[in-house]
Amino acid sequence: SLVGSEMCIRDRSMRKVYFYLPDFYVNFHLITTLDDMMKKSPELFFDDIKIGAAYGCFPGSIWNGGRVVLGSCTKQDMQYAISELNDRDIAVRYTFTNPLLEKHHLLDTFCNLCMELGDNGKNEVLVNSPVLEGFIRKTYTGYAILSSTTKCISDVEGIQRELEKDYALVVLDSAMNNTEELFALQHKEKIELIANHYCQDNCPKRKAHYDAVGRCQLEFSEVDFPDCGNINRDFFQIMKNSSFITTDAIFGKYRKAGFVNFKLDGRGFNKYKVLESFLYYLVKPEHRDEMRLYLLRKLYK
Repeated sequence: SLVGSEMCIRDRSMRKVYFYLPDFYVNFHLITTLDDMMKKSPELFFDDIKIGAAYGCFPGSIWNGGRVVLGSCTKQDMQYAISELNDRDIAVRYTFTNPLLEKHHLLDTFCNLCMELGDNGKNEVLVNSPVLEGFIRKTYTGYAILSSTTKCISDVEGIQRELEKDYALVVLDSAMNNTEELFALQHKEKIELIANHYCQDNCPKRKAHYDAVGRCQLEFSEVDFPDCGNINRDFFQIMKNSSFITTDAIFGKYRKAGFVNFKLDGRGFNKYKVLESFLYYLVKPEHRDEMRLYLLRKLYK
């Protein structure tokens, strides 16, 4: 809803750069430990940055999309995670982007519980399915509604139309990164860019991958995935992608042009990949080794 969108984005300054971090459930302790350090020792981190949200889902959410997340968790775990992140002024962002949802899936008890617990005006939800989007807008009015990159909108005209709609943010296909067409778009304040996409540039199997993830979530089982052979690369390999956005670019030409929202890819990935991406985008170069050692000792004993 527009009301929810305003509540979640009203305090976002164009001066700050907002990062959206992967997997509020699996990476909960890493994210909260980093947030503690950003408050305790801000001199170690880039100036004027903030963790705007942590995205993902609680295990077992059939509405989830993008990455397969099977399993289960308790209501108490869910309440604790939402409360702890919200108390830190970090939004919980549900990745409810399953493209295969039908009307009867809207009755799912667990996903509705997830939405009820976070319907406090502080959280966000990424959408893909029009069926689910309409239901959320009508039923859970406290959420900021975001348009997901899983829609696979790749043409400039389609992106511009999406930006004109009632979305707090629109997450673009990373193929737009570092292009002249991107900088020509209007409503840059509503654009969120995936800074470190792990897949290859312009992956031809991207839509098929998201459909396969959707089937996994609905069937609670693994299915055959289209393999593009690139998802297992490490962080330093993906820095060679033409879509990779460097920190110099983010804090230079991107912020100057009005882009302040950046998603870090990494949900479902090896924890060391995730750690390296957090260090690269949040921590000043001269302090990365120090912060890496601190986090490894504290979290990965």
